[in-house]
Amino acid sequence: MRAVASYILKGPSQAVLSASVPAAFSVAAPFLLKLLLIYFTAVVIALVCLRLGAKKGLIILLAASAAALVAATVIELGSLAKLDLWNAVLLWGVTWAAASMLYLTRSLALTLEFLALVSLAPVVIFFMVVDQPRELSRQLLEPMRQVLVDPAAGFTPQQVEEMMGPVIDILPGSIVAYTVLGIIISLFIARSWQAGLFNPGAWQQEFRLLRLNTKAAIATMILFIALMFVSALNEQLALMLENCSVVIGMIVVVFGLSIVHGLVASHERSGFWLGGVYVFLFLLTKIVAPVLMVLALSDVWVDYRQRFSGSKKP
Repeated sequence: MRAVASYILKGPSQAVLSASVPAAFSVAAPFLLKLLLIYFTAVVIALVCLRLGAKKGLIILLAASAAALVAATVIELGSLAKLDLWNAVLLWGVTWAAASMLYLTRSLALTLEFLALVSLAPVVIFFMVVDQPRELSRQLLEPMRQVLVDPAAGFTPQQVEEMMGPVIDILPGSIVAYTVLGIIISLFIARSWQAGLFNPGAWQQEFRLLRLNTKAAIATMILFIALMFVSALNEQLALMLENCSVVIGMIVVVFGLSIVHGLVASHERSGFWLGGVYVFLFLLTKIVAPVLMVLALSDVWVDYRQRFSGSKKP
């Protein structure tokens, strides 16, 4: 990937080409390839921002967006494909904003906190505009329900409803959370490429020292505490806060993972330990994610990396 990053930063034409070509091909690509192309474009935009600044990054953002829109015009996309296109353009825009924030502040923690605030906006707007959010979520998940109720799937209608109920409740927040996670991963990849070219080892140290701001930690705890009491007072407000907590919780988990990385590095453990954490996070999300969140929130006062550091600091 060092060669790819080096090519992107070789000059303006190389950067524009690296973002525009995958952006254009993403318009009509199959689903998985579409995602890869969209997020690769986001990485290119972020990398240019981090190295050359927001203005240069904006040029790449505009070039990629224009290439995708021209391709969409030539192909004559349907309404759903057009929605995917505009979602991609929005994703690139938020990636550019986050990378610009990191370029200006040199603070990864502040950048993630900025992303948290930005990601709450669509969730809040959704619940302010939509009168029946559960019904809309149910309609969006109807194709999945049809597959599950098929006798070949082996589920009874009651079991399907029990499985889909919780998913319907947090669908808006989950969509935003996974989108923001993609933006964070794109930003991290771009930052690691930049460090690999100009300051090897700096990215690992930067991520291991990632830590929540005290005010952000307190605000997050207030959100989760409010969720416990609001449910009995206002169902719509409780549903909105629940979806907000999904988005914020995902970002806080990233902070928790940085603590794990720091502790593993300070004790000179192998990558096997980190691999195990990610495997368990994927398989046992409902158990491991809350643990990582508590770790990140309490670290503001406990400072686990300093308190339990090994033979060397992260």
